[in-house]
Parts: sequence; structure tokens; C-alpha cells
Amino acid sequence: MEYFSDYGVDIDAMQAADNEAYMNRNRALRVVTESVDAADVQSSDNLKVDKDVGKQVGKKIGIMKPIPVDELMLTWEPTEWIVDLFGAKGACVLLAGDKGSGKSVFMYRMAEALQKGEPFMTELQTKQSKVFIWQADESRNNAKAKIKLMELNGEFSYLFNDDEYGNYLDINVLKKTIQQNNYQVVFIDSVTGLLMGNGVNIKDSEFCKPLYELNNLASELNILIVISAHLTKDERREVNMNDILGAGTQGGAVSDVWGLWSHEDDDELFYLKCLGKRNCEKGIFWKLQGNREDYSFKLIEAGDGDILPDKKTLLGIKVLEELMSKKERLTYQELAKEINCNDEHARRICIKLFTEGKIERQKIKGSYGRPFYRYYFD
Repeated sequence: MEYFSDYGVDIDAMQAADNEAYMNRNRALRVVTESVDAADVQSSDNLKVDKDVGKQVGKKIGIMKPIPVDELMLTWEPTEWIVDLFGAKGACVLLAGDKGSGKSVFMYRMAEALQKGEPFMTELQTKQSKVFIWQADESRNNAKAKIKLMELNGEFSYLFNDDEYGNYLDINVLKKTIQQNNYQVVFIDSVTGLLMGNGVNIKDSEFCKPLYELNNLASELNILIVISAHLTKDERREVNMNDILGAGTQGGAVSDVWGLWSHEDDDELFYLKCLGKRNCEKGIFWKLQGNREDYSFKLIEAGDGDILPDKKTLLGIKVLEELMSKKERLTYQELAKEINCNDEHARRICIKLFTEGKIERQKIKGSYGRPFYRYYFD
């Protein structure tokens, strides 16, 4: 697994130093607390307690302004995939992977596909976009060595840790950079190293605040932001939300979370899984074939009960053609028979097309049981 090592930053050493600093702060807080005796607590002079603190004299009490749901939905926009099934416009995606699992080169290959508008890993359709990569984990020399081996070409840009504004996250600077250069996709590798290297403890809820800001920025500018993070241990057969290094609320701060890890016995075999939440379908599980000669990836297998993305796209086209030609309202079971696939695949495809605004549906209430839907093209 050496050819995928994140040798630019020693995450283990950084985490150990960060943990020590965190414990020292806690010890200092306990010492100060324990040094105050009962007499001091009773003395407002010693503690300088202002009994009126919290009062806002003369300030007018405001009122919330909830938005009616009908008005809210006037601004609804269908899901627009930048990388099909992986990353949508207006979303911040967290890619969590083991140290040495290939996160960096995975992002580089995705950036290359986006810049050219070509399929990623031969299966995922992309929308041609202007791309910016913020490499905060490894040096420019290490990155150049990978780029040379990958034979990357294109017009996407890099920023490194030793560049101006490259070693800390300033949302306002990032926003201005994106707007002035018209970037449509931003990669940050990695947010773990970027924050831990600037005094933010991975155990604190403060660790998640920048992730919320990045997610809000992606939504505001209607772009895709992909950030990488590290996992807690090196050997695994599966990944879940609890394996992500740092505060447990990281998953709630972003739009979608993916896990990437390598096979325990084959360093050219990888697994990619959607852990949730908003756009990607939780539970999507793909097997990837890597290549140590050029750091390329190919999506070779989908998980149990699923099909490869390219076949899913073709079935989606068949559903659209069926609804457009027949002008009828059909259930997903009826569509499954028409396009010759199983019911579950047809159901998932109908849901995807509906969220993308490509088809409509009518809710039907039966005499008993739960309601069902008929899909149609309008």
C-alpha cells in the first residue's frame, strides 16, 4: 500500500500532539476550578460577577418569520449531479479514507474527469467543470511525483500548504477565490490535516464548524465541494460514520459522506460506500480496481442487489422513453415489466428521476394499506 501513502503529513503524530494539547487544556481548567474556595465563590468582588449580565436593556425583542411551505417550494431545484450518484451541485461531500487508501489520487482522477467532462472510473457520468484542488496534506514535490506518474493534463489548478492562505481555512478568502476564478468544483485534501494543524481539536464540536461553513458555501455558490478526512484505524473490512477521525457530528455537517478503503490483502482493490445523507443513496457499495502504474481506478462491481451505474443510466433512459411514448401513469412494478428489470431497480430509478425533476408522480390512496405512486412524464 506504499504507493498510496499520504506521506506529506504524519497524521498519527499530529493527532497525538493534538490530544496532548487537549488534555493539557482540560487539566488547566480543573486546576483553576479547584483553586477557587467557597469563600471566593460567595465573593462577587473576587469573581467579578455582574448580577445584571445577560440583560439586554433597551433592545427590542424580535420575532421569527417562518416561510410557508408553498412559498418555500417555489425555490426548489431538482438534484443536478456533477459526478453521477456521487456529488451534486450545491453540496459538500466528505470522502473519508484510511491513510494510504488512495484518497488524494482518487480526487485527482475525479478532477481530471470533471475538467474534461469524461466518465469517471468508466461508469460515472460527469458535468464538465472548472476545478480547483487545495492540497493541504502533502508537499508540492510529492504531488508532482503523483501527477507525473498519472500523466495528468488539463487546466485545473492547485494550491499547496506553503502557498499564501494555503495553511488555514478562511471561508471569506475561499469564497472570493472561487467567485473571481469561476470555479465550479473544489477539492480540499484534507480537512483533517488543515484543521488539526491550526489548533482545532478533533474531539471538540468546534471541529465541525468549518464543515458547516463549507456546506453552506457550496449551497450559496451552487458548486460542488469535496473534502477528504481520515479514518480512525488502518485495518478494516467495512466503514461507518463512527470510523471517521474527529468529532462524531462531522457527518451531520455536510451533505453526503462516502467511505473509501482498500482490500486487506490486495493493494490494488478498493471499496467505495455511500454512508448517507442527502443526495447519494445510503448503502451504495462499489468495488474498484486500482492500478499502481498510473493511479487509475475502474468501477468493476456493485454491491448485492444493485447494478453498475452505467446500466442504471440505461434503464433510466428506458423508463423515460416508456413514459413519453405511452403517455400513461404507471407504477414502478408496471415499469419494471416493460423495461425488463426487477421491481427494486425500477423503484430506485423512478425515485432518482423524480428528484432530478425529469418525471412526475401521482399519489394513489387505496382502500387499505399504504398509498402508492403512478409515475408519468409531463
